[in-house]
Parts: sequence; structure tokens; C-alpha cells
Amino acid sequence: MMNYLNERRRVMEPNEKISLTGRIFSWSIKDILNRDLYKKQIKTIPDRFSSVDEYRQWFVPHLLEETRTELFSCFKSLSRSTVFQILSVEGKSGSSSNELLYDIEIKDAGTINAKYKPKCGDLIVLTNEKPRRIDDLNPLLLAYVYSAHGDHTISVRSTRSIPHVDAYSSRSSQLFGVLLMNLTTNTRIWNALHNEAANPTLIKSVLQKNSLATEQCFCCRNDVNFSDSHRVLEMIRSAELNSSQEAAILGCLKTRNCNHKNDVKLIWGPPGTGKTKTVATLLFALLNLKCKTVVCAPTNTAIVEVISRVLSLFKENSASEHATYGLGDIVLSGNRDRMGINKKDHVLLDVFLDERITKLGHLFAPFSGWKQRLESMINFLENTEARYEQYVIEFKEVEKTKAEAKMKEKLDDLDFPTILEFARNRHLYRETAYDQFVDKFKEDERKKAEAEMKSKLDVINIPTFGEFARMKFNGTSELLESDMVDLYTHLPKSFISSYQVENMIAAQQALQRVRYFLRADPDFKKGSFRYDCFNRIISDDCLQALRSLPERFDISDLLENENVRTFCLQKAHIIFCTASGAADMSAERTGVIDLLVVDEAAQLKECESVAALQLSGLRHAVLIGDELQLPAMVQSEMCERAKFGRSLFERLVLLGHNKHLLDIQYRMHPSISRFPNREFYGGRIKDASNVEESIYQKRYLRGNMFGSFSFINVGRGKEEFGDGHSPKNMAEVGVISEIISNLFKVSSERSMKMSVGVVSPYKGQVRAVQERIGDKYSSLSDKLFTLNVRSVDGFQGGEEDVIIISTVRSNSNGKVGFLNNRQRANVALTRAKHCLWVIGNETTLALSGSIWAKLMTESRTRGCFYDAKDESNLRDAMNDALVEDVSSIFGSLSIRNGRRNVW
Repeated sequence: MMNYLNERRRVMEPNEKISLTGRIFSWSIKDILNRDLYKKQIKTIPDRFSSVDEYRQWFVPHLLEETRTELFSCFKSLSRSTVFQILSVEGKSGSSSNELLYDIEIKDAGTINAKYKPKCGDLIVLTNEKPRRIDDLNPLLLAYVYSAHGDHTISVRSTRSIPHVDAYSSRSSQLFGVLLMNLTTNTRIWNALHNEAANPTLIKSVLQKNSLATEQCFCCRNDVNFSDSHRVLEMIRSAELNSSQEAAILGCLKTRNCNHKNDVKLIWGPPGTGKTKTVATLLFALLNLKCKTVVCAPTNTAIVEVISRVLSLFKENSASEHATYGLGDIVLSGNRDRMGINKKDHVLLDVFLDERITKLGHLFAPFSGWKQRLESMINFLENTEARYEQYVIEFKEVEKTKAEAKMKEKLDDLDFPTILEFARNRHLYRETAYDQFVDKFKEDERKKAEAEMKSKLDVINIPTFGEFARMKFNGTSELLESDMVDLYTHLPKSFISSYQVENMIAAQQALQRVRYFLRADPDFKKGSFRYDCFNRIISDDCLQALRSLPERFDISDLLENENVRTFCLQKAHIIFCTASGAADMSAERTGVIDLLVVDEAAQLKECESVAALQLSGLRHAVLIGDELQLPAMVQSEMCERAKFGRSLFERLVLLGHNKHLLDIQYRMHPSISRFPNREFYGGRIKDASNVEESIYQKRYLRGNMFGSFSFINVGRGKEEFGDGHSPKNMAEVGVISEIISNLFKVSSERSMKMSVGVVSPYKGQVRAVQERIGDKYSSLSDKLFTLNVRSVDGFQGGEEDVIIISTVRSNSNGKVGFLNNRQRANVALTRAKHCLWVIGNETTLALSGSIWAKLMTESRTRGCFYDAKDESNLRDAMNDALVEDVSSIFGSLSIRNGRRNVW
């Protein structure tokens, strides 16, 4: 191994410090298409490492090969890539000999494939024509988007000169851009692997089996008996956790207080064991203990799920009148679109970092912030009468100006007799000259207009005092109330006390009482009884409440010298982000981190953990996951064989690190959980009482042909390999379609809410089922019946009432491809809550020598084996599906006449 590392250092070190984009820019098309480019440098990642430097270096060639494979995949699907036209290219100052910087204006690409929505981190290729094949990209000109300004301007860097373009000039040549991939995650990993200044403390504890892990810790002899512990313990015990969940949380709380060793604690969460609830309760406890924690997960979806559960716990334990007070101690950092935070009232906006920055910027703007709005409201209420008198004067002046303008317009448009009409009707206009006649006509009209204007001004409808007060008060008071909510939502608790929040609640109620008073009967005048009542409400209630509010907070001075983003991150107790997003959590931005919590840790490539493990001051981490479910996806087969997709969680388990088991499952009916529990978890998982018999079982399964767990044999279904070499089995598609139809009928007839999932390991089968079903069920408005068709990999973490697994493979030699993967099988078999039905070919699966062969034996032993051809409706559905499939192949050649029974 050392010879290999020395050789690898010799090859890699001269260019090691260049950026990932620098490496990519150095590749030719031939390099990207070369599967053996890094073959000599890709070795199986070991279980142990001798140093932090060695640890980081091991992942570098694998990351490069994985990036090359992703690019290769993009090149292969070039005809489906997003293409956009470049309108102009302008060089920027700051370019160096190694990197050239450009501002590029792009055209709305709605007419060329999908519309391009620029994002930082995009890798694009530039070409003189719309590319149809890889050769059209030669010579290769790559650019990296480091800044996006709306949808039409991007700033890029490249190592090659980009030709001048001016699409507004008839002489300019055309230039197009093609989106290849987004490099943000890979770049963050690369930077973390090369960050020599980062904190290596925790990485040192994961290089080998940690001998200190088994030592008894005496740092916290009294378990969690430290400041605020009583309240936290009460909260934990009120969360209705089982003993394994509670022990996991208390163990983590003890770990974060340990000073004599660094520790990575593993929590093992098999399917349905309440892992997310356990993590959420742990994080809520850490929040209450003011423990500076960074929480990571592999994907935006996963991190959104965790923080959503934490917020639910937070609100359950908060007073209803100020349920968002304290959320300023929680921050969610990430990409708003990828996290699905698109609605203006989305619950996560209360903790989303970019939204918080906007809110605080609004609240503490130098000349228009909270202080100025509060002062303005108090000033208005203190001088309402004077303000009204001034308003009346200004109102009359405005009305007079309007009337004068209308009078002028009317006089300018006077239609008086022409000289010819004057001559013809001179006897009507007396013996005067035409000019004199016109002057007199205008004067008469002017006097009439003035009289009319005066008459209108005398009767103008001036708003009463009450109407004026309501008009001026309502909008301003609602904005002020919104400011108060934003203050106690987005400010950390260390900057706004509960006493101040109580005063704000009282002030909001006082403002609401004034609005209600003005809404009830606003048409009152000065000197009236209601006018006196209004003044008493203002002076005795509202003004007193508003004067109790702070005009300034300590944050004002801080924001003058600090970046708002840095302020939010440094003052928060818990920061949520993706694992790669932890690379942005530098010491300058976040300060010292006490604890790292990684959810879904077994789905995270170990190199993706590096940025989080190097957080400033970090000495302890908690990893939650299940290495027996699917790991992270790896595109390069070479890297997958070299264990590039293996997680830190799995490697530590291999090294013998202890993992705390959550041992009660709350998802699956016992008949469903029995097989995976015995096969994957050695029978250590107990079934919670809630799954043993449910109303669902009583209402639907009794008297039905299938039980909670069943295998349905489709004996002569044929596997076919379509586009993308992913197999499908139309006989199974027909059976699935019929089962779904029956389930929908039951749901409709019994008004029974039902969620159904169809799961297959193969994308070809997923597409075939989706095409067969169409939008028959997705268009339902009542949502009583929901259907979800996805691959096994896409279903990890999900659950449905009913799961139908389509195994697809049907041959005589027992070949089942990656059905043989135990982790994939585990995920597929543990998604159902009430019913799990496996569709497949008994002979193929029984001969496979895989876990599916054991499932065949299990289903027969338990009397859960059924043959589709024995059921007339399923047999007919299979025949129809097979006939339709053949018909689609032969086009107009119909074989439906005289339908044959293929059985």
C-alpha cells in the first residue's frame, strides 16, 4: 500500500493544489471518453489510514474519475441537453494567465430544448452550432459559471479564450452554450480534501479503530445533570420515546460533554424504527442546551425532512401566542429551489438563511427600519388631531388643484362658433366684431366654470376624523405587527428577551383593538363621543404598549461591522445544511462547533463527510443511519468496485465501532417485518403494538385473496430489454395494473384513504408501469387514493400503505442481475405498512441463490404463495398486456382477432 501511495503522490502532487475546474479544463474530449484515464490510480479504498494526509489523498483520484464519468454520461446524452444562445461575450479585468473571466449575456432558451436557468457551479461547453453529437464539441471549450445574475447574464471562467460575440451585429458569428452538469458538490468535496488549514481533530479519530471508544467516560458522572438538564430531561421523557430511542439520545448528550477524548457515536436505525423522530428529539434537546451543532444529510430532501420534524417539535413545545420565538437560534442554509421552499408562506422560511438575511436587512435598515417605523407610529398617535388638520388642509388643496386642472382642460377644449357661423348668425350675436365676441364668450365660460368649481369645492366630501385615522393607521399598524413577529422569529434569543416578546405580543393586541374600534364605526368627527373613546384607547392602551417596546437591539451595532450572513450563522445554536454545504461553514462564518450530527449517514460517500468532519473546533459527532440499506450512488463502475460509495458509517462498523440499535419498528405489519427482520437484522427488531393489528387490516384484508405479505408468481412472463438496456416484463405490468385497479375500487367504495407504491429495481419496468397506468390516478382531486411508481433506489426513506414489488427477471438460469444486491432487497421489502405483494417468476428467483430464493421458500412455508394464472382477472390482465405489447411492436398488424390464451 505504501508503494502505491508514494507512486500516487509522485503523480498527483505537482498539480494537487489546482482547482477541480482546473483539472477538468485540462481534459480533452478524448480524455473524457477514456474509461482508463485514472485506471492506474484507482485502488480499493482501505479500511484504515495511517495519517490525515493519507486519508484525504486516497479519495482524490476517485473523485476525478467519478467527475469524468458524469461528464462522459452528459456527452452521451448530448442531444437531450439544455442548449442556449449566447448574445454577447465581454472580457473582465482580473483575468490571469491561468484563468480568463467573462460576462456572458444569454438568450431566453425556451425555444431551444428546455429553458436554461443559470446556477453557480454550472459547467457549460461553448460551441459554434447546436450540437447533435460529441464531434460537434471539438475543439472543446469549457466554462464554469461562478456567478449568475438573473436568467440572462452569467459570469464564467475558462482557461481558453472565448471568441467575441455580438448577436446584435450582422457580422458576428453564432455561439451556443450547452449545460453539462453542476459541479458545486464535487468542487466542495475537492476543496475539503485539499484544505490543509482545516481542523483535523475528529478525522484523526476515524482513521482506525478508536481504542478510546471503549474507555469508560467520567466527564459526566451524573449523566445529563447540568444546567437546564431538568427541563430537557422532562422534554425527552414527554416525547413518548421507547427505551432504545431515549438511551440513544441520552448517550449523545453525554458524549458532547466529554473532554478527554474525541468520539464518533453511531446510531443504527433500521427501517421504521423512528430514526427521524429520535434525531429530531435529540436536536431539540441540543437546542435547549444551547449546544452549537451542525446538522448534515446527504441531500436537500433529507435535510428538509429532519428540520421539518424539529420545527414540529419546537412548535409543540412553544406558547401558542408566540410560537416562533426562538427560531432565530435555528438556521437552514442551502438552495431554496432544491429544497422546495417556493411558496411565500412556506414554514421553512422562518429558519431559511437567505430569508432571514432579507428580513434582518429590512428590520435594521439605517433610515427605514424598525426604529423609524416604531417612532413614526408613536408620533402619529401622539399627534393624530394635528395630523388630521394638516391632512384636511392638504386634502382641500389637492381637490382644488384637481378642480383647477379640470377647469383649465375644459376651457382649453371650448367649442365656440367659427367666424363663418358668426357671420351667418350675426343677428344672434349682436353687432360686435368676431374677436370681441370670442373674448366675451371665453370670459362667460370661465366665470361659469369658476362658479361650478367653487360650488363643487364647497360640497367636497372630506373624510371624517375616524375615516382618516383608519386609513392611516391600518396599513402602518399591520406592517409594525409584521415587524414584531419578524423580530422575535429571526433574532436569536440572546438578542431579544422573553420579556420583550411579551411586550410585543401586548402591543400587537393593542394595535388590533384600535383596528377593531376603527372598523366597527369609522365615521365619527372631532368632538364626538367616539372621538373621545378613540383618544382614551390611544393614550391609555396603545401608546403605553408601544412605548414599552425597544427601539434598538444590540444587533444594530454588530451589523454595521459584520456581514449579516456571518451574524446569523455565528449566533445560531443549530445550523442545518447538506453534507457538501458544510464546506461553506468556515470558522470565520460559524465560530466554534461543539457537535456534528449526520442523518442518513450510511447514504453519504465518505469523502462527502470530510468537509463536515473538519468544522472549526469539532471534537464529537453523531452518525445516524443503516449500512444494510442502499449506500450513495456511484456512476463509475471502477469507483464503485473500489468502495468509493462506502460511507464513513459503514467503515466504522467494519472497524468494530459500537453502534446503538433502535430496536422497535413502527411501520410494518408483523407479517411483513418478519422476513427482513430475521434476514438482515438477526431478529433483533421488535414490532410495536400499533402495527400488530390495525383498522386497515380489519376493513380491507379480511376475506381478500392476498394477505399482508404475499408472493404472486407470474410464471411465463418474459423479460425484455428496451432502451437503455433496462429490462421490463409486460406480464407483470398487466398483473400490477389489475391489482391497482382493484385497490382503487376498494378505496372508492369504502371511502378508505389508501396510498399505493409500485417498486421495481429496473427503470425500464418503472417506465412500463407508468405508461400503462398513465394519469388515471394522478388526476384525482380528492386524494383518497394515491399512487407512487418509482425505482427501489428512489423509494429509500419512503413508505406506503401498500407496496407492490415487481422483480421483472424471468429466465431459466436464475440470473437476477442487481436484484442480487442485499441492500436493495432490504429497501424494497421494508417500505410497506399494511400490505407487501411481491410479483415475480418463481423459477428464476428460486434458482438465483440470492435472498429472493429464501423469500420463495418463506412464502410457500407460510402459505403466502399465489399463482397469477389461477385468478381469472389476473390471467386476463396478463394476456391483454402481452397482446398489447406485441401489437405495439408490429404496429398496424393486429393479433387481437380470436384472442389466444398464452397460458
